[in-house]
Amino acid sequence: MPPRSLPLIAPRALARKPEASGVVRRCRPRVLCVPIVVAVMLCALPLVSPLVAQRATRCGVSERVKAVAFEGSPAFDGLAMAATIVTRQPGFATRVLRLGTAPCLDSLEVRRDALRLAILHRQSGWFQASVAPVITRRPDGVRVRFVVTPGREALLDTIRVQGMPQPLPGRRPYDAPLLALQGQRFDRTRVDTTVSSVVAHLRDAGFARAGIPASHITIDSTNARVSLDLTFEVGRRMQIGEVHVAIRPVTTGRPRVDSADVARLVAIDPGDRFRASALLDAQRALYRSEAFRLVLMDTVTPATGKDSVLDLRVSVAEARTRAARVGLGWATQDCVRVQGRINDRGFLGVGRRVELSARASKIGVGAPTDVAPALCSQPLRDDPFSQRLNYYVGATLTNTRLFGLPVVPLVSVYSERRGEPFAFLRETSVGALAEVSRQFSARTAGTFGFQYENGKTTTDPVVSCTRFGLCRPEELVLSAFGRGVGIVSTSASHDHTDDLTDPSRGWRVRGEVRLGETVSELVSTVRFQRFTGEWAAFSRLFGGVLGARVQAAGAFAPGAELVDGTPLIPQQERLFVGGQNSVRGFQQNLLGAVDYVVTTVRPAGANGDEFEVAPGAGGRAVPRGGTAMLVGNLEWRRGFRFIAERVQFAAFLDAGTLWETRSDRFAWSDLRYTPGLGLRLVTPLGPFRVDIGYRPYRMPAGRALYFSPNSEAGVAGIFCASPRTRDAAGDFLDVFSCPATFSPPPSRSVLSRLVFHFGLGQAF
Repeated sequence: MPPRSLPLIAPRALARKPEASGVVRRCRPRVLCVPIVVAVMLCALPLVSPLVAQRATRCGVSERVKAVAFEGSPAFDGLAMAATIVTRQPGFATRVLRLGTAPCLDSLEVRRDALRLAILHRQSGWFQASVAPVITRRPDGVRVRFVVTPGREALLDTIRVQGMPQPLPGRRPYDAPLLALQGQRFDRTRVDTTVSSVVAHLRDAGFARAGIPASHITIDSTNARVSLDLTFEVGRRMQIGEVHVAIRPVTTGRPRVDSADVARLVAIDPGDRFRASALLDAQRALYRSEAFRLVLMDTVTPATGKDSVLDLRVSVAEARTRAARVGLGWATQDCVRVQGRINDRGFLGVGRRVELSARASKIGVGAPTDVAPALCSQPLRDDPFSQRLNYYVGATLTNTRLFGLPVVPLVSVYSERRGEPFAFLRETSVGALAEVSRQFSARTAGTFGFQYENGKTTTDPVVSCTRFGLCRPEELVLSAFGRGVGIVSTSASHDHTDDLTDPSRGWRVRGEVRLGETVSELVSTVRFQRFTGEWAAFSRLFGGVLGARVQAAGAFAPGAELVDGTPLIPQQERLFVGGQNSVRGFQQNLLGAVDYVVTTVRPAGANGDEFEVAPGAGGRAVPRGGTAMLVGNLEWRRGFRFIAERVQFAAFLDAGTLWETRSDRFAWSDLRYTPGLGLRLVTPLGPFRVDIGYRPYRMPAGRALYFSPNSEAGVAGIFCASPRTRDAAGDFLDVFSCPATFSPPPSRSVLSRLVFHFGLGQAF
């Protein structure tokens, strides 16, 4: 008997027992979508345990749910299926800490949960899926196990689409995404999502009346084949007629916003082709101005009754435009930090916003607020560039549009002091930034800007000596290389992940190009370029999320003077690797070539005018930075329901290398691999994470340099103190010929190789 043409299956029909093989089932015409809510509940806390105990005092210990497990699902992990059912296993606090009481077993609800799981699989393409609940009773509680029998996978054998208009010349057919589903598993959620995207594309092409199509489905259960017929009704292409604006004031009286300003932000004129994306852009622009608390946009048929014209009605409710905020926080690299903002979202007209902001960090360790260094991490206390208070004071002016174009302009003037751990301290007396950005789509954005800074960059005296050749006290004042820096930059990003803060599927790419020029007392004009690229991807694996990322960057200065084999580039434009968002087995910026400052030396040389590091002495590492870098990250994270549903465990492997393009070459053997483990706690602001990286390597060998404090200036000279042999004593007079033969004595403690990182948000 040939299969008949049938509509899509309704949920209640799917809940019935499958009929005999070869029978075709008839259901109501409807496109269904059963979203899987991937949300987990927080484990029981002491504050709520009394309430749990009150609800769960109807049964004995042997009738309480001890554990819930799943097996046999071909597509869903335990977290996804647990979010679909009602029966819950007790959380970590109840099972281990004995806080609260486990819930009682509800046999009827368990059978309903089995039906819910069966529907979940049937909607995803396993039409004959069944779920059998297995209840095991023990004296200490009940174990519930859901066994899934999926059956054969149903394939979308044929798809026929009718009613589609002809595409514009050079464009692909509107039904191409639907036809691409042919031959794949008949996942109703995927079909519904594709249909919705096609409808959105039609509306964006001017077919304002395009709606969800009538659907017809034919199921051949014997061969597990599905045929789908979709009939669209799109109507005619539409144009915009008149634009009507209605404004509701904050208080009684006349509104402060003029309707012409609203129309300017909408940027849709009579006669324009109807585009759904243009309406979304207009609504986004009105909300982005932050001058309105509510924006409603609708289309109405004009009184003239023209079939191809729609009037646009815009209704807005004014909002209060002035606000002030303050914040206080703590961070690994900043210690205690405070910030405050004052903004006016109606500055010189709606859509224009001015913001005055100030922030300070390194509070507790940085002078003059170095009153509580114990609040700060040990690496921060050891960092020479965190000994002064960091600050930022600035004013920023933005507009929703620029001369009617769909770009957002930004102008900022600021003054700041910021330190990069162990690398440099940048003090900007006056800085200015002019930038325009555009959101090309919901996932694609780009920026273009110009930045100028007048200030100075303070580096470690070791870096000043080895990088710039400034080793005498009278020359150290010239180490502020890059006093005036002008930079033209552009960047682009495309984010195809399912979540911006905690992605589990998808991919993203980012890129940035910076072209700069600087002039200082050291050399004439130096032009430099820096290129940065990043790719990351995420997918589900073994019940968790597997993420991978690759970063590459290069800094170049063609024609620049070479010092110690490297071109002169402002220190803040050089590249550094290592830290909580890079290679986590190293402290911030400490992967790559380093020099060491030693304090325990002994006289060396024939006349005793040279120095050599004392045996067993350690040294402070100073990163030299580089002009090329490559970093790769691989991380697997998963939340385990038997511990706590809001807690995730992570295992990662980071790899990276940093080198000088003028004097070195990339080599795979130079990559440094650091494994580690992490813990994530899901919060409304994003995952709070603790990462522990393991560094299986000794600190790299480098020059040992000694500061001889024999004058009032504080530093009379910098001398090579690297380990030597007597026949090579003459090679130690010049800092640049100082051999990189010193390495701090290794520690036998495993803890000394562990590096701890704390942060908010995933590492990538």
